[in-house]
Amino acid sequence: MSDIKKLDFLLPNNLNGVQSPSAGSSLPSEGPSFSDILKNALNGVNDAQHEANTAVEQALSGESVDVHETMIALQKADTSLKMMLEVRNKLLEAYQEVIKTQM
Repeated sequence: MSDIKKLDFLLPNNLNGVQSPSAGSSLPSEGPSFSDILKNALNGVNDAQHEANTAVEQALSGESVDVHETMIALQKADTSLKMMLEVRNKLLEAYQEVIKTQM
């Protein structure tokens, strides 16, 4: 159990060094754009899906593969996909709210 990692795979890689602005300061002028963050998150989900697919193919082909690692890869892919779907749902809700306020 000690080798279970944090859920950092859910965050885009470029957020590791980004700090949130303090309450009194304005937004930072430098840093990743929203589209870059979204692209990196989608790439992370895609990578997790490919890793899970590869792990399952190796298990089905009879290669010596750890069942636990295969299940972890599947759960990682499932969790990252579910999170991305929730992000999409929130973005759609925000878009619909903006459209309502413009009418």
